Amino acid sequence: MNIRKYEAFVRAVELGSLSKAAEELGYTQSGISHMMQSLEDEVGFPLMVRTSAGILPNTEGEMLLPIIRQLLRTNESLEQSIAKIKGADTGRIRIAAYPSVATYWLPGIIASFQKDYPNVEIQIIEGGTDIIEGAMERREADLCLYAGGEGKNFEWLPLCEDQMLALVPPGHPLAEGEFVPLEGFLTEHFIMPMQGYDGEVHDILAKLPQQPHILFSACSDYAIISMVAKGLGVSILAELLLRNYPNDAVALPIRPAQSRMLGMGVPQVKAASPMTKNFMRYVQAYVEDLERK
Repeated sequence: MNIRKYEAFVRAVELGSLSKAAEELGYTQSGISHMMQSLEDEVGFPLMVRTSAGILPNTEGEMLLPIIRQLLRTNESLEQSIAKIKGADTGRIRIAAYPSVATYWLPGIIASFQKDYPNVEIQIIEGGTDIIEGAMERREADLCLYAGGEGKNFEWLPLCEDQMLALVPPGHPLAEGEFVPLEGFLTEHFIMPMQGYDGEVHDILAKLPQQPHILFSACSDYAIISMVAKGLGVSILAELLLRNYPNDAVALPIRPAQSRMLGMGVPQVKAASPMTKNFMRYVQAYVEDLERK
């Protein structure tokens, strides 16, 4: 079995282009076309169609795609195990994470990790809950870092509690207190994260007898912060983001206190590649160190 043919097929489908896949994988255009023809001859039927939008898997290709991805993960795990035995750790880890986690946790984690494993490629997928859970569902990520992984179709390891804070404009009456009562949002113009980014905020607002007036929605935490700082409304964001991002808006605790549980998810800890398991240990060590500070 030539595993490279299967890798080329997956990348061509993901990128929607044989030429882009060839460029990324270091093949010529004719070389990757020959590989795809050889793969289709090997399985006995076509796997993809060419459209004006690019390369797409046909029905048979869609059926085989998750199995082929599993085959590639198994092969990668095998290669990593062999490399580890040889003492030359190599491989790739794909991480899906909140933008705030990618910005404020991952640089420190990766810096420590790459001191010991400099040859490991790390790919980061940033997004909200929908993007992260979609990547995990499609097995496009080996590991995720976000909140709300309980009850999903992957193993969930809670890491630390992250307080949710009220964000109000400077000079606003709510900024004069030591905290913002949850009911205080009822009479304010509220800036809401877009669907897929709003899980924790939606759950908090659901505790109110009615929803506040949603004035704006934005999928960027930084856009929300800027709008609040300009006096356009109030919002709720996580402490992880607010304690690291300089701005003029005022962040205050909410009463009763609100929080989210940040954690780490993997499809199966037992089946994770050696390199993914190594990275998980660095994540846990980093968070434990933060908790001690």
